[in-house]
Amino acid sequence: MIPAAFWAAVGLLLLRVDALASAQRRPAFFAAALAVVGIATVGVVWPVDRVDELLGDVNAVDLIQVIAATAAFWFLRDATRAHAGSAARSRLPFLVAVLAVETVTFVAIPDHVGEPTTYIHEHLQYPATWLHIVVYMVAMGWFALDSIRALTPGVRGADVLFVVGFALVVLAVVAELVDVTAVFVAGEQTTFSRTMLVVFNGLFYPGLVAISAAHGWRTVRRLAPVLRWRAVSVRLFLISARDRSAGRPALRLTGNAEVAAAQQYIELRDKIVAGRLEVTEDEERFLRRVDERLADGVSAWV
Repeated sequence: MIPAAFWAAVGLLLLRVDALASAQRRPAFFAAALAVVGIATVGVVWPVDRVDELLGDVNAVDLIQVIAATAAFWFLRDATRAHAGSAARSRLPFLVAVLAVETVTFVAIPDHVGEPTTYIHEHLQYPATWLHIVVYMVAMGWFALDSIRALTPGVRGADVLFVVGFALVVLAVVAELVDVTAVFVAGEQTTFSRTMLVVFNGLFYPGLVAISAAHGWRTVRRLAPVLRWRAVSVRLFLISARDRSAGRPALRLTGNAEVAAAQQYIELRDKIVAGRLEVTEDEERFLRRVDERLADGVSAWV
């Protein structure tokens, strides 16, 4: 399930590239980018030993994972609030403070020797390691709970996937807190703690997949009308391009998709009225449909 969560985050990142231009949607892009970084450091998608060597062979990969995941859920909470129509935004100093505590507790771990993928759970006998993970889990669980609160009441459509995903993350956080505390108290890994780690993985990564799927569905729904209008513009251009009396017509694929299609449509109609271009019956039916949809607005394409 970890590879599935990784590729879901990559897919969401690609879908969200255009969000960089919008302050309201930008947190979703940052959340996806940080999620990709965080999951990549788990060691399942590709080996991280070489990366850790380049960083000084002190298991800094774990710190990168913790910081990336914490920041990802912080940005994800803002993205969720924006989706829910809330004007509330998280305060950056709070995130910086949490990341600082995570960094200080990681540096305070006496022994930084071990395999990157198992390092933390092999060093839970140290109070600094336990506190490092507890701060990380509590912050992530808090952001997930806040996201659920922003979506409720009135959960509908893709919001159900959001709530399910965040709820799975919260349950996974509880399982991990029980796991690390059990190891810290016992001073070693036990059958119970190993079971709780399996429970964490079985809840956390499906939760990420659900959240990514919900964001992906929202993005596709938002982009679908735009892509339909772009397709209309392309067909209008191909029809209009048969007339070269005034030079090659321009293909407009920038700016507002509906406005660009409307401009292309008006230019084509002007050519037909002027007798510079003839269209087939099929093309005339297409033009009538475009005229009707332009009159109705983008909602007619959804």
